Amino acid sequence: MKKSTKVLIGVGTTVAISGAVIYAVSDSLIGAVSGVKNRYKVKQFVQDSLNGNEKILGIVDDLSDDEVASVANIIGKIKEGRQKITVTGNNVKEATDEAKRVLMNFVEGIM
Repeated sequence: MKKSTKVLIGVGTTVAISGAVIYAVSDSLIGAVSGVKNRYKVKQFVQDSLNGNEKILGIVDDLSDDEVASVANIIGKIKEGRQKITVTGNNVKEATDEAKRVLMNFVEGIM
């Protein structure tokens, strides 16, 4: 084989391996960033809606990324619900109190 062919094969192999490594690292990095983002979202909700309850903030720190993602999903649904609430039966304050109660029951269930 010619030297130039060997070099091209080596460069091609290096590029292919580098691409696979970059893909694997970027996928795990995206997962890590998503976990940090969800944890921040949950902590911000606790700060805003639950007066920064230190006990709950400690629990959030101890949750796994999957559990934090579940709580973040619940918070997202609560926020969507707030936007859709109309003044037919419950007012916004009652709905917020109910959402807080549900979240507190969820957190107490984890403990």
